[in-house]
Amino acid sequence: MSDIFISYKREDEAPVARLVRSLEAAGHSVWWDRTLVAGENWRAQIQSALESARCVIVIWTEGSVGPAGDFVRDEAAHAKQRGVLVPVRFGNVNPPLGFGEIQAIDLTRWKGSVRDPFFIDLLDTVVAKLAGRAAPPAKAPMKLLLRRFSYGSLVTALVIMICLFGANIFQAQDRACGMPLLQPAVSDFCGALSLGGKPTKRERVAWEKREPASCAALRAHLAQFPAGAYRDEANGLLQSRIVKQHEVWTPATHELAIFESQPEIPSATKDTAQSLAIAQAQATAERLCKGFAATTSFRFKSAEPVPQQWNCSSSANGVRCAFDGAAVCELEERSTQESETCGK
Repeated sequence: MSDIFISYKREDEAPVARLVRSLEAAGHSVWWDRTLVAGENWRAQIQSALESARCVIVIWTEGSVGPAGDFVRDEAAHAKQRGVLVPVRFGNVNPPLGFGEIQAIDLTRWKGSVRDPFFIDLLDTVVAKLAGRAAPPAKAPMKLLLRRFSYGSLVTALVIMICLFGANIFQAQDRACGMPLLQPAVSDFCGALSLGGKPTKRERVAWEKREPASCAALRAHLAQFPAGAYRDEANGLLQSRIVKQHEVWTPATHELAIFESQPEIPSATKDTAQSLAIAQAQATAERLCKGFAATTSFRFKSAEPVPQQWNCSSSANGVRCAFDGAAVCELEERSTQESETCGK
């Protein structure tokens, strides 16, 4: 059983081979698909190695984050679920959706030196994962800044300032990252380096675009950025959740049986007799519908008599018509709906 499993795209084999050699030189046992045993089920071998590894290094490149990187993303999701994922980036690429909250170690400019600060960061993270501890803060970005600013007579002063900033003594990170000048670029830069408790640009944009006072939006943000800079604020807003009940009236239709008897005065024609019967039934339809609405969770709007079967008779005096049918009640039905708000 190997301590480390490396997930990568085949076209990235050259830098991955260099990484494997360096990790093995540091005393770690590494499994990658170059060690597949011939004649055995290769899928089963990969699955077994992935599940037994205590640390899974996933290589993010243009190939692995693209459409052809399904296997790499599947293996990364499995490692993330187990809490053993260590992402490494070769090239200027963004991690796939769902992996952005875990800061990737940038080995784009790594040439194989075991003294490279970024490789040392990777080794420290691997050791922490193998020991079941949280990954330590990355030191390489700060070391890179020290190198770039180590010139002339300002070296000592700059080193002291950067050390104070890196250790956040006197809240140096908070002050620098929160200065009003050049915002939000400065805050985004600090967030990318995990400095000053600032969010990454991706998290900041998501927080600003969320629906105000929406509890669902807060839950979605926490699900996407569980360890983000807005975690405490989001949890505080969720704890202030207010639930209100609202009365809602929605349109509804109901039919009641109706029978209209023949009028006392006959009509000259059958059409006139039917029209008279419908007109006389209007009052009956309204009475039935209003009675129905008064004893239920409905509100009366209108009523209409609708004949379904006619019974007409003729005599020397004229035509009388009665009908069996329905009173079609147009109503509004009452219901109760809940709404929740979290903050303003």
